[in-house]
Amino acid sequence: MFAAETAAEGGLREALQRLAAGTCAIVRVPDLLQGALGDLVARVDRADFEPYDEERLDPPILKFGPAVYDYYTRGQLADAYWEMAERARSAVLDLYGGADPAAAVLRRLGTELGIPVRPATIGGRPLHVGILREFPTGSKIHYDEVVREFPGHLDNEPLVQLAFNLHLTAAERGGALTVWRHRWIPADDTRKDGYGWAPEVVADVPSATVLAGPGDGVFFDCRNFHQVQDFEGGRRIALAFFLGFTMNGELIAWS
Repeated sequence: MFAAETAAEGGLREALQRLAAGTCAIVRVPDLLQGALGDLVARVDRADFEPYDEERLDPPILKFGPAVYDYYTRGQLADAYWEMAERARSAVLDLYGGADPAAAVLRRLGTELGIPVRPATIGGRPLHVGILREFPTGSKIHYDEVVREFPGHLDNEPLVQLAFNLHLTAAERGGALTVWRHRWIPADDTRKDGYGWAPEVVADVPSATVLAGPGDGVFFDCRNFHQVQDFEGGRRIALAFFLGFTMNGELIAWS
């Protein structure tokens, strides 16, 4: 009832249904972009990475592109976000030679799921979808849940939130993703550790782990506590965004 699985050809819809229902932990899709990896990796080497807000995230995580997380302060999304999102659209097209791999993933999801797929909006304005993330080391145990972290701000809030990562490069050793079958409860904050939580918060909790390789797409319910394990050698870079199933039967995406 809580294991990682690999989506068979043509089986992504059923796999994501199980993931959304909580009857599997992680869905891996090998060679998601079907042979386009080499060109993407060559282009990613030219990306100008910068850290997330270092006052919030330590150890640091590097990114290329704007994340809502960095612009949500004092209960609202800062105006500077929209300027950065517009600049990012041009930067993404320049980096990828006029293509947008995040848009390609969303098109595939729309085709395979048979439902509308679009960027999430705030005040009718679309959010940026698709950032490159590089983990210089493993992450802390944490969760991501937009309706808890940014309540009432998306025009259509998701009933289910997933995270997506398209792995472009992989570490030489380690770097696996572990997801625990545990969602945040207030008592967990007695074990807070910086931006994350101490390992005791998930002691004796069922978990699943997947070590993704270059080209693999990985989906998981990021409302569950999760962690990128420590690793050595190489660079661990992924194209990342969030997905949410809404009450009106759409799939929305944002970063």
